[in-house]
Amino acid sequence: MELRSNIWASIKVIAPSAGYVKGQMTKVEDTVGVIVDDADNLEEAVLVYSCEAVEVPKTAGTGITFAAGDKVYFDAAAGAVTNVSSGNTLCGRAKEAATTTDDVVIIDLKGNIAA
Repeated sequence: MELRSNIWASIKVIAPSAGYVKGQMTKVEDTVGVIVDDADNLEEAVLVYSCEAVEVPKTAGTGITFAAGDKVYFDAAAGAVTNVSSGNTLCGRAKEAATTTDDVVIIDLKGNIAA
């Protein structure tokens, strides 16, 4: 994860038994975001849920592409963003194009919009 803007919002969350890894995308209650630093079981962590430009993991594969402005959805099973809306959570818009082989994409993260 790389924040590419100094305008962002966050909340404090408690890490689950598996802990969190810096840059991990996750959904806590109704909020999607990116973990700022590693956190072990039951430690406090910071979840950035809004950022004008942040590089996040993208599901690589056939048909998973983005054009600038496309809606971006969080796929909890993959821990990454996708263009598939069914069963996933809307979390922002792509800021730039991403091809099927890209494993990251820069998005305008709005992880609280689905709430």
